[in-house]
Amino acid sequence: MSEVGGLLLQFKVKNYRSIGDEVVLDLTAGSGKEHSDFLIELKKGINILPIISMYGGNASGKSNIINAMGSMIFDVKSSHSNGERDDTRINVNPFVFNDKLKNEPTELEMFFTVGKHEYQYGYKTTTNKIYEEWLYRRTLSIRATKEEVIFEREGNKVVFGNKYLKSSSLLNRLKERNLALSVLGAWNASKMFSDIFEWFNENLHFHVNNIDYGSVKTYFERFDGLKDSFVKFLQEFDPLIKDLAWREATDVDGKVRMIPFSKRDKGEFHFANESEGTQRLLRIYTIFYIALNEMRSTLVYDELDAHLHPLMLRRIVSMFHNKEINKMGSQLIFTSHNLILLDNRELRRDEIWFVEKDERGFTNAYAMDSFKGRSDLDYLKNYLSGRFGAIPFAIAGVQK
Repeated sequence: MSEVGGLLLQFKVKNYRSIGDEVVLDLTAGSGKEHSDFLIELKKGINILPIISMYGGNASGKSNIINAMGSMIFDVKSSHSNGERDDTRINVNPFVFNDKLKNEPTELEMFFTVGKHEYQYGYKTTTNKIYEEWLYRRTLSIRATKEEVIFEREGNKVVFGNKYLKSSSLLNRLKERNLALSVLGAWNASKMFSDIFEWFNENLHFHVNNIDYGSVKTYFERFDGLKDSFVKFLQEFDPLIKDLAWREATDVDGKVRMIPFSKRDKGEFHFANESEGTQRLLRIYTIFYIALNEMRSTLVYDELDAHLHPLMLRRIVSMFHNKEINKMGSQLIFTSHNLILLDNRELRRDEIWFVEKDERGFTNAYAMDSFKGRSDLDYLKNYLSGRFGAIPFAIAGVQK
């Protein structure tokens, strides 16, 4: 169980798939006063958003923003082992439809908190070579505080700030496809590096709807309240399910393993017979429960609403807004085509982001609070009329 905690403050990406120019996803709260009770207060005057929701047409690049975050998480977690096999690569893809960008590095950067500090970490890389890498930190404060250089890297040369490691024998392991942070964190160069590495490994979750039943069962056994909480949540939408049990049975792939069974008045049913939405909910709710009750986390999903009823999506978001439920102050970032949440009663303006491509095919992202308007604005009506952009075709007489 991670004790590091921490929150994502900002994510930046440049030259990744359809993202040509820099895209910035900002999770620090804007100046809007609406729904101030939703916000996570890190320190007095420092408020962070618990939700980022992204909307836009098909092929606008929403998934590419999510996947860029996933690439960064994956590379920090695993690139320390790159080079052990000849086929290992950094997990990036540049914008290939531009003659200049397709030969330039991808740039990824995160601002996040661990303990009492805010960190800024990023790197520039191709699939085969890391060109630059940097890690800075400052004391978390509403006032300006001095930024400290932890390390800066060019090529394979890493220079540490005065207060930190002068050198490390661990960097003898460093090759063109190894992130220095991944090496220093994985091999416990110091508590600071271990804590940051743990945050990427344990507190940042990408596409966690894909966890298997074995992992779900392990979590159910580890957290006493998880099963009852899931059953109670499920009964809000399917009151005929009375309980959940684990039995040894043949799975859909023909292998015998421990499988969840739903208990109903007329007996137990293999969970594969439940709807796709119910099956998916078992996987994602497991991680939601841990994030809300056990470990501060940032959860990242593409198309969170897939196979879920709109009211279930609304219920999930409301849990992250409710401090009595979201006891750990966790965050949820997701894309969706379901517009039920485009409502001033459901989300703050800075929690709603729109994604669209410009005439060059570059993905752009921007928050609703970048538009002027009253706090009681009809979000859905204005979105569908084209006021905010990010609609896929000519609609309601508005030509995109």
